[in-house]
Amino acid sequence: FGLGVYRSAPGGETEDAVIWALKAGYRSIDTAAVYRNEASVGAALRASGVPREEVFVTTKLWDDAHGYDKAIEACERSLGELGLDYVDLYLIHSPNTGKLVETWDALLELQRHGRVRSVGVSNFGVQHIEALKQHGRPMPVVNQIEMHPMVFQERMELLQYCKSNNILVEAYGSVFSGKKQFLSDPVLEKVCSDCGKTASQVLLRWAHQMGFIIIPKSIRQPRIVENMQIFDFTLSPVQMDAISSISGELGCYWEPIHAAVDLGDTRRGASTL
Repeated sequence: FGLGVYRSAPGGETEDAVIWALKAGYRSIDTAAVYRNEASVGAALRASGVPREEVFVTTKLWDDAHGYDKAIEACERSLGELGLDYVDLYLIHSPNTGKLVETWDALLELQRHGRVRSVGVSNFGVQHIEALKQHGRPMPVVNQIEMHPMVFQERMELLQYCKSNNILVEAYGSVFSGKKQFLSDPVLEKVCSDCGKTASQVLLRWAHQMGFIIIPKSIRQPRIVENMQIFDFTLSPVQMDAISSISGELGCYWEPIHAAVDLGDTRRGASTL
């Protein structure tokens, strides 16, 4: 169970959230270079007293660092900010700026040198992952995407592709970005009433039963604790189907999964494959 720190302000806000999460039993933290809070995550990890090897740390390569050399340099900067010798998972944040195979080869090189344990992608569509596959590269272990009931149906093809290629789906936006008009959906409220759980807990349980990795963001200690309390109940098949049918336009996130495919220099890392 992970904590996301998207839009968490650097400094005390992020540090407190991470420390509270680790105290509550979270053992995964998801940050990114573009969040500008990697240093705060690192400070919180050290202050928490939890051994490094017990915490799964993810960060991401931003769009301005695509390309072989830039990607390696960017990872080293992130490690410096975090104060870590390695991260457990390093993701290409989006396919927007292309050079996908070239950049992926850089991540594989970082993995070979032990600077990252696992490599994955974020906001990739089928066409982006397929480009890696068609060029003989190892597949990502994770694709982190916006995933919640309101986009579930339209992203079914991508979900099925990931499943058939043994790629785990990591969900962001799981609790509708906290927007009350969506959290008060009548279908959701009925399930909450039947289960005696909050809307956030029901949505996170839906995602968990769907098999998605979940990394809800919060900067409030009670909510951080509440979000994790989803393992003492189960949604029925009827409830799961009802939640899956919720529709609407959240309008909070971007859509890089439709970006054009640009390979970059496919020769940079080819000799090491």
